[in-house]
Amino acid sequence: MRACTIALICFSWCTSSFGQANTISVPTESFERRVLSQEVPDFSVTRGTLLSSLESLSSGPVPFRLGFEGVLSAKFGEAVEPDPHFDLHLQNKTVREILNALCFADPRYTWSVEDATVNVYPRASVDDMNYLPNRRLNKFELKGITNIDQGLLAIYHQLPPPEEQIGHAQMGGDSSYPLEPWTATFEALTVRQAINRLVAHMGPRACWTFHGSRDFRTFTFFRSGFQPDVGTGAAK
Repeated sequence: MRACTIALICFSWCTSSFGQANTISVPTESFERRVLSQEVPDFSVTRGTLLSSLESLSSGPVPFRLGFEGVLSAKFGEAVEPDPHFDLHLQNKTVREILNALCFADPRYTWSVEDATVNVYPRASVDDMNYLPNRRLNKFELKGITNIDQGLLAIYHQLPPPEEQIGHAQMGGDSSYPLEPWTATFEALTVRQAINRLVAHMGPRACWTFHGSRDFRTFTFFRSGFQPDVGTGAAK
């Protein structure tokens, strides 16, 4: 098991009805052509989970950025329904068809594309206005940040009340940022979209996961080709 270091961004959490759930975005024509419509000659899964299969797909012959949100347990330390393991053998299928097949194999999940990132998240969260990735930032400002934790702190400070607990679990993967300080401003983003922007700055093969429990949530960041040792239940 890989060593895990968890950095807490804040400790206070409660639910809120602020904002609205994230809407399903339409892929740009470029992303549709470059990624979703591309055929993969062979995609095989043997006793895989959805997360391991997505990581394999995202790091394969048609690479893409991935954001995965696991099903949260009710409380820290409590287990959720075990991830189903499945076999899947597909030939000459597009990335879109493979994503659909994977979410059919684990029907708890659905997927969409936003800012050239494939986001996979629980179906039950789509209309949940209190679900952290669906909450909205009126403005998201980054001022000279040089690492992902500074970006998470910016989300925490700029998210309207109430406060949210956000953690960063360092699982041993490469989540380094470019050395040049990054300054940027974005308008009207969900937290999911803000995380997509932070991870896009890591590079084209950067990925993220969101997991844990409803009272203790953590993000992990890595580059595809490295499978983080995380579950989709309680945070480790």
